Amino acid sequence: MKKIFYAVVSLVAVCMTISSCDEYESYAEKRDYELSRLSSFIDNPTFGEIKGKKISVISESEFLKDTVTDLSKNEFVKFGNGLYMQIVRRGCGSVIKDGESASVICRFKEYNINAKEDDLQSQLRNDNPFTLQDYYEKFDVRKNLGTFSASWSVREDGTYHGVMPNSYFTVNVFGQITGPTNVPEGWIVPLSYIRLGRIANENDELAKVRLIVPHSMGHTESNDRIYACYYEITYERGI
Repeated sequence: MKKIFYAVVSLVAVCMTISSCDEYESYAEKRDYELSRLSSFIDNPTFGEIKGKKISVISESEFLKDTVTDLSKNEFVKFGNGLYMQIVRRGCGSVIKDGESASVICRFKEYNINAKEDDLQSQLRNDNPFTLQDYYEKFDVRKNLGTFSASWSVREDGTYHGVMPNSYFTVNVFGQITGPTNVPEGWIVPLSYIRLGRIANENDELAKVRLIVPHSMGHTESNDRIYACYYEITYERGI
């Protein structure tokens, strides 16, 4: 009987080991594919305003000399955390100061870099000028000791602004929706380099960036499924 018991225990242990390896390999394969698609996208962007324009990557140390990305060269800075950023417009207004809280309104286009160019599921957007006035992403941020924290803004009726928190949900182990996806960490990084304001004069412009966000700095969906996203985003100070 003991022999049978130990045999069963051994078999279970082997199965668990194989299962763990399969999960690890599955993640590794997805990560490798993400990196492969990122590399291909940098050589030949297939989405958005930079479609067909090879990206010129500069280092974080080079970028920090003047915090400028040369649009004529289609420059993107690559940060140590894997995020790529291009500042299109620094914007009107002012940079968020340490100890300051602010609400941020964003209009954006999102492209799943893993998807094919003609895949209808490759794009999420809220930049359509014909959408309702309230159809925008809005989140609250606070800067403390140089670090930002952010959460989606909630309306009085308990609902959330925008398409992202209403398209990607956090689901618990019981399959229940527990809330909206997180504000992508990659969306917060530009706030250290752009001005956050509102258009008050004819020559004012909202800040605009282009981002390549790896899964580790994306929303819950991209993090779970291991894919990077390309974004074109404008930032505006909320009321």
